[in-house]
Amino acid sequence: MNLRLTALTGVCALTLAACGAPSNEASPAPVEPTAATEATVDADAEWHLVDEESRLTFVSTKAEEIAEVHTFDSIMGTVSPQGLATVDVSLNSVDTNIEQRDERMRTMLFDTQAYPTLTVTAETPLDGFSDLEIGDRERINTPVTVSLHGQERVYDADLYITRIGPKKVLVETASPVLTHAADFGLDVGVEALREVANLPSISPAVPVSVSFVFEQ
Repeated sequence: MNLRLTALTGVCALTLAACGAPSNEASPAPVEPTAATEATVDADAEWHLVDEESRLTFVSTKAEEIAEVHTFDSIMGTVSPQGLATVDVSLNSVDTNIEQRDERMRTMLFDTQAYPTLTVTAETPLDGFSDLEIGDRERINTPVTVSLHGQERVYDADLYITRIGPKKVLVETASPVLTHAADFGLDVGVEALREVANLPSISPAVPVSVSFVFEQ
């Protein structure tokens, strides 16, 4: 995820104007800056993914028209000061809201005993973070590498980057990344799931969306 962020144009300024005769009342005391407003991004510090605020979801479609959204409950990630972003997803934490289906996906699709983790990596220049105002958002397109089931594939990711705090950034997909089971040798597993569930079809095309929060 290329998080090279620059200050957005069009920042609003609040202007106060006084009309009529000057007032005898004393002007209000200036507001002292708080720790939150003073905090700035440290270029030499790591960014850590906030697991409880982050999600990776994927959509499966069965019987041609029944789409369901699934997720994972365990995600870890960092961005180093040198700009290497790494996100590890525990495939054993797959959550489809059906326990039997979760177990089938772990054993028949992902083979988590041999391949327990999905890993996403990207080069991530962070020098622009300090220039992005809190609440500002920028849209970028960047390549990401996905490692899954012993295979690696590179996808173009369409992302929104939003600074949501003094040292907190939200990275989310502007549009889903479309993957295919065959990209990672999972097409055999998809067919096995279709047979055991007695379904007419399971689509091998899988849209993936992320909402990752990183914090220093």
